[in-house]
Amino acid sequence: MGISNKSNMDVKKNSFNLRYIIIEITLVAIGILLAISIDDWNSDRLLQIEINKYLVEIDKEIESGIEYQERKIKELESMSNKLIRVMKIVERNDLDSIPFLKNLIWPIGTTWPVKYDLPILQEFIDKDYLNLIKDDSLKSRLKIYTRVKSNSESMAEFNQKQYLDKVESYVNKNIEYLEIMGGNLWKKNNINDHPRIKTNFKKLFNEIEFWNVLTLKTETFFIELSNLKWHNRNFVSIEKELNKYLKEK
Repeated sequence: MGISNKSNMDVKKNSFNLRYIIIEITLVAIGILLAISIDDWNSDRLLQIEINKYLVEIDKEIESGIEYQERKIKELESMSNKLIRVMKIVERNDLDSIPFLKNLIWPIGTTWPVKYDLPILQEFIDKDYLNLIKDDSLKSRLKIYTRVKSNSESMAEFNQKQYLDKVESYVNKNIEYLEIMGGNLWKKNNINDHPRIKTNFKKLFNEIEFWNVLTLKTETFFIELSNLKWHNRNFVSIEKELNKYLKEK
């Protein structure tokens, strides 16, 4: 009888110890999971703070980018209109307007690429912070920047190739450069048009290659202008989403 009671007491004691161990392990596990959860929450909170700091600076870059685009739009519109006027003069065979034409034709003398330099936004993208933005609308808007930059680089590459392949060689052979590309550089160094070589614009008026060069350059300007206006619309929409997001923070 005594042995039986002792055996029952040992079983109860072992059962109690087992339950105690299970409870203790459970509490420890819960504590660990809670600590991990708090650590993850704090890490995410600090990351979002860093992301928001980036977005404040990115907003400034986008604003500067819009100002740059607006200046370039005016420049490209002005140069496109100049070349259209040159084409009209040639089209009418208006030889009396050759002196006027010389002051208009200078945009064919080089390329005028649109370049974007937004280092903070690029760093933000390189760190893959873009995909950590919780606002889907803002995230999708910012992703467009990569497309805009790629488009501008492709257009600049196309423009450069076209200029080197089609325009530069023609200008070098047929046009005295300083007649159409005056500037402060030459004035400061007291360099004027070549004293013995002059461009025969009267002859150029009837050359198909001259007309094609004008056509190609004018067309390229209008393509660049169209692309730039698309870039500008996207930058404005990015700024709008950024302002909305930052005001809510």
